[in-house]
Amino acid sequence: MDKLAKYLIIAGATAIILFLGWYFRTVLLYIAVAVVVALIGKPVVKALCRIQIKGFHFPRWLASGLTLALIICICLSLFLLLAPMIGEFVHLVNNMSLSSLGSQVHGPLEKINEFIIKSIPSVEPDFRLEVYLFNYIKEFININTFSNIIVSLASFIANFGIAVFSVVFIAFFLLMENGLITDTLSSIVPDKYEEKTRRAVKSINNLLSRYFVGISLESLFVATLNSIGLVFIAKIDPRLAIVVAFASGILNIIPYLGPLIGDVLAVLMGLIYHINNGVEMPLLLFLLIILAIFIVTQFIDNYVFQPLIYSNSVKAHPLEIFIVILLAGQISGIFGILIAVPAYTVLRVIASEFISGSKLVQRLTRNIKQE
Repeated sequence: MDKLAKYLIIAGATAIILFLGWYFRTVLLYIAVAVVVALIGKPVVKALCRIQIKGFHFPRWLASGLTLALIICICLSLFLLLAPMIGEFVHLVNNMSLSSLGSQVHGPLEKINEFIIKSIPSVEPDFRLEVYLFNYIKEFININTFSNIIVSLASFIANFGIAVFSVVFIAFFLLMENGLITDTLSSIVPDKYEEKTRRAVKSINNLLSRYFVGISLESLFVATLNSIGLVFIAKIDPRLAIVVAFASGILNIIPYLGPLIGDVLAVLMGLIYHINNGVEMPLLLFLLIILAIFIVTQFIDNYVFQPLIYSNSVKAHPLEIFIVILLAGQISGIFGILIAVPAYTVLRVIASEFISGSKLVQRLTRNIKQE
């Protein structure tokens, strides 16, 4: 009976915790984002605290404030840089001539149309794939679409302001009070697990800090390479090229799926640019050049940037990471893919401290132990 009561209490406590987590999910999201910001800013705070000028050194509160100010300035600068360019992109989309595009792609699609008509008896003899696609695009992309987006963004501004203030406030104290999370968790766990908890939190902190800094730099490198290729090889207007390149850099944060979405976005941008600017190069060749630029960038990312990030930051084999991402995507979709690597890193560190006797755990965490 005692065991049954114990299990019921545990089950009840778990249910209450899950309910509270769901009910306060917005607050937990603010905390999670603040932790990521703090992990990214941690190396900067450390560097500032080491500076000494004639006996003066930065107090941690000042270093934390300057670090957050730097992060905010970078984000604000990117917004001010990209906002006019995004407006230009929207203008190009609204002025897009679908009839002109149809005449340009009619030739390359003629054989595909003939194949569809011959292969599917129910298809009308005058079926044209480009007409079907352009009618769909015309319904999907119009001024009303962007008007609705603007209205939604306007209603979102108040909540966004609260979110930014909350994240900055929480991140400031996480940066200023070094070991705040460690001390909090250590006060919750039993005394016999306190030392292991401290070691685990320290290891997680270091690994995730390097990971988030790494993917931030990776996104910047991908955006830069794509910008250079679009401007100097495809000869696209720099304003439009930078918007698409930075979008591809941000999407690149999503493992495997993000780059594919970026490729599709680049091809659509190429279509719009070719229609509105009367590019002399044939449309198909123009799109192939754009796609080739993004593929080369992705090749460099896959074989240079990602191995450095995954192997050197989270100390995991690329195949191991790939399988984890697939499993997380199957469970939670895009959200699972985004949090797969950080969550797996946390689980590996916890396992290395608390169930290190398992052979499987020893193999999966051997690189962490070598650090």
